[in-house]
Amino acid sequence: MNVVLFTEVMSPYVSGISSYVEVLRKGLSKLGHKVMIVTSSLHVSKTVIKNGVIRCPAKESSNKYGYECKNVRDESVMRLLAQFVPDVVHIQTDTRIGYLGLNAADRFRCPVVFTVHDYYLDRFAGESKPVWQFKTYFEKKHFCDMIDNANIITSSNSRASEFVRDAGRNRRVMLIPNGTDKSRFDYRKCGKEAVAKIRRRLSLPEDALVALFAGDLSIDKNLEFVLSAFSRKLTRADKIHLLIVGGGTELSYLRELCKKLHISDRVHFSGVISHNIMPQVYSACDVYVCSSDDGLMSMSFVEAMSCGLPVLVRRDEDGHVDSMITHNVNGFIYKTRNDFAEYLKNVAALPDDKKAKMRFIVRNSIENSDAEYMAKNTANAYRQAMKAFNINIDIH
Repeated sequence: MNVVLFTEVMSPYVSGISSYVEVLRKGLSKLGHKVMIVTSSLHVSKTVIKNGVIRCPAKESSNKYGYECKNVRDESVMRLLAQFVPDVVHIQTDTRIGYLGLNAADRFRCPVVFTVHDYYLDRFAGESKPVWQFKTYFEKKHFCDMIDNANIITSSNSRASEFVRDAGRNRRVMLIPNGTDKSRFDYRKCGKEAVAKIRRRLSLPEDALVALFAGDLSIDKNLEFVLSAFSRKLTRADKIHLLIVGGGTELSYLRELCKKLHISDRVHFSGVISHNIMPQVYSACDVYVCSSDDGLMSMSFVEAMSCGLPVLVRRDEDGHVDSMITHNVNGFIYKTRNDFAEYLKNVAALPDDKKAKMRFIVRNSIENSDAEYMAKNTANAYRQAMKAFNINIDIH
């Protein structure tokens, strides 16, 4: 079938969504499907197409990406898609590019699949109450517009069902675990010399345990929690450092916070790193950290595990993370800053042979997390969406 993926951000922008789209395109193409991507860019003045990616002019925005599509009724996009003849529209965001996707689905009379990647209410956490209420009113509307017009809703985590219910909608969410290119994200392909080179390049001490976070630096990632844990519960003597990879709206704030907490010598900001060298970056680190209260299972989460990194993830009352993380086997589920710090210390204290064994166990624990497996499940969602669309019903 002919599939069009609508995503506000795409490589070289580094985020879970851009990684997800790349992996999904690869998996679908391997299965014999044709894939077109529609995205936005600040670096084009008119709509352009190259290598199956349509890039629309974007404008700066206060959303989590920092920009968004200018024209949700871009006729240049419609003319290009008319040549492609889409069978299904798959929308990854409720920003303006999502509305362009809805317009395309209406124009070409094809079904819509909407994937929930984050929780709209968390995008403005920390704002004053009036500002939060004002901004989230519109965010909720956008989120609901995507849900109401989708024939099928998918997500990588069952928590998305709560997000949909909290938005006032009673819709079923089809669970499709995130996958990655396991042939690329494999620590065994990154030797000791390559690890040492990456550590030198990123100014990471050779003898330190390095915890990693990679992704969009937005407020919903709750990295303040991680930084406060480093400040309160870990000392220089512990030889534990934190590497933060990515850019975003919170980058400047987080840098300043590190200075105030006097941990700048132990927290390293790399900025955006090309996705092509991320396998080496993961392999040069020891643990992956997640601190979001409501974020879904990110692509970097899966990529890190594919490279053998145990994951530190916050406990949630409903136990959604338990489906992927087995505590003290392929990761650690923490509740407090003290727990977070103690688990890092425990990993740091392991002898090299035990660390190597843990990497092996972690990678093997995500057996069904490759691109083709994710694509097969997503293609099934497309078929269900086409069925629902053709008989004019929503699948709840």
